[in-house]
Amino acid sequence: MTITNAAKVFWPEEGLTKADLVEYYDRVAPWLLPYLAGRPLVLTRYPDGIAGKFFFQKDAPGWAPAWVRTERIHAGDAGRDIAHLVVDDRESLRWVVNLGAIPLHVWASRVGALDRPDWLVLDLDPKGAPFTDVVRVAQALRRLLEALELPSHVKTSGATGLHILLPLGARYRYEEARGFAHLLAMLGVEAEPGLATVARPLRARGGKVYIDYGQNARGQTIVAPLAVRPLPGAPVSCPLRWEEVTARLDPGRFTLRTVPARLERLGDPLRPVLGPGLDMAAALARLERRARRGR
Repeated sequence: MTITNAAKVFWPEEGLTKADLVEYYDRVAPWLLPYLAGRPLVLTRYPDGIAGKFFFQKDAPGWAPAWVRTERIHAGDAGRDIAHLVVDDRESLRWVVNLGAIPLHVWASRVGALDRPDWLVLDLDPKGAPFTDVVRVAQALRRLLEALELPSHVKTSGATGLHILLPLGARYRYEEARGFAHLLAMLGVEAEPGLATVARPLRARGGKVYIDYGQNARGQTIVAPLAVRPLPGAPVSCPLRWEEVTARLDPGRFTLRTVPARLERLGDPLRPVLGPGLDMAAALARLERRARRGR
């Protein structure tokens, strides 16, 4: 397909164009598409780049070509069906990016199992806290998860936070995932009470890192791994190895320009999150035994 307005500047300070954005997504497609395939997609479109106006789009436009997949999904809050775009292949991805979509947000569940997420997410949101605090909270959560023998993986948010993801393998309903995520978030606060909080209102956080577990719900989305963010520098939500999550970590290094070569060199450390799901009952039993030992 032909890319329209390819020379339009999308990142003025960096001189990056729409063509650069399309080229990036095309280059990372082999790693990105497994996170998009089968999942309802929500677009944020920037037809004139990050300095221009933007808008959110859930419904596929009526003029979308027949070869771009759409799935009608009932939205209770809207009281109607929404024709969600679903990107399964490289050409569909190019078509979506040609709309001026910079970040790509996806459901955790796939069509055919919409009530059963493939991952659980803990979103570490600093909102004013230093990034070193985000790292310390992430490290505390990792130690906790390791003690419970739970697999976990991590990526940058593409902004100022980190996302910790646990594989669920569509074994559990969203209600179960959310309850378990809430428990893990509370344990994270217990481990780092001076740094972490589950208080949602910004004024109630006291400058602490917010462990957001609320995105584990049907219809909620996270920025897809490897998606570009509409921010200066063209940062990317980049999969990390846990060994990289240290005080020296600089999320600003992972950009549209740098991430493709990183993937080609290191591969995708987040990919196991799409594999078999964890055993929630076994983890709860381990937690109960740990609590008894602590009495």
